[in-house]
Amino acid sequence: MKFKLVALFFMFSTIVYSQKIYTSDIDNFYQAFDLACADTINSEKLFDKYYFKKGTKGLNDFYKFKIKNKEKFSEKVINGKEFYASIRQELKNVIQFEDSIIRNFNRFKEVYPKAVLGDIYFVVGRLSSNGTISKNGLIIGTEYLSKTTNNSKNWNSSMLKSIFDFNHIPITVFHEMIHFNQKGMVKEDNLLSNALREGSAEFLTEIFTGKTDGDYKAFQNREIVILEDFKKEMYQDKSISWRDENEPLRPRNALYWVGYLICKSYYEHSKDKQQAIYDILNVKNNSDFYKKSMVEDYIIKHFK
Repeated sequence: MKFKLVALFFMFSTIVYSQKIYTSDIDNFYQAFDLACADTINSEKLFDKYYFKKGTKGLNDFYKFKIKNKEKFSEKVINGKEFYASIRQELKNVIQFEDSIIRNFNRFKEVYPKAVLGDIYFVVGRLSSNGTISKNGLIIGTEYLSKTTNNSKNWNSSMLKSIFDFNHIPITVFHEMIHFNQKGMVKEDNLLSNALREGSAEFLTEIFTGKTDGDYKAFQNREIVILEDFKKEMYQDKSISWRDENEPLRPRNALYWVGYLICKSYYEHSKDKQQAIYDILNVKNNSDFYKKSMVEDYIIKHFK
């Protein structure tokens, strides 16, 4: 089946919101996977014919943004074929999260009526991203969200650490859905703008699902130092690395975490919470929003 139709109904409106959830790319991937494993010399051609050329719009976009190279993709999959084989059953059952995805969106839609869910494409990548968006909808890299107690028994420590739990999929979908609804946010080529874009997605995901998409345990007892480092460079070009695990002042996801705290501080200082959510999704002046958030006072108060 190419897609499953999701009809969303809201008590406050007579409008019917319809999105599509595409899972066909997973089926096509494993068809190509079986053929490629049996003929590794021609694996790149087989993935191209049976996976990429048969792909949805979402897979085409994911290839442009995250996969980028068919040769490297083929090498990654064949070299990690035991991993891809171990997660096969989970990925085939990804549609089971449909109800959770809809419930999460319904809660968000009640608070932010102009929200749009967008079509959802579940694809298989080369462990380069667990999710992104395009004009066509939300694109989820399912191999990055596949860990269960049963399938991970023989994984190495690196895989155990980096792969998200299979049940995390609705969280990542919600994070990407927030990005899909950030059309009202101003874009600037600096760290602050990028931090607010990612941080708002993380904060609102936590508000409506109870969890953030990323893991921020590494930030405990380092909050003030990280913010001070961010303040020095927040108006510099966003190409500056803020995801370097080898840089003690910038552990992985530091940019997301700083933006998350700015939005959280803004929200907690606001009397009208629904208006605060609207403001977070429609930042018109990044510098002004930062000042109004009073995040520096917030961090000193909570993390001194």
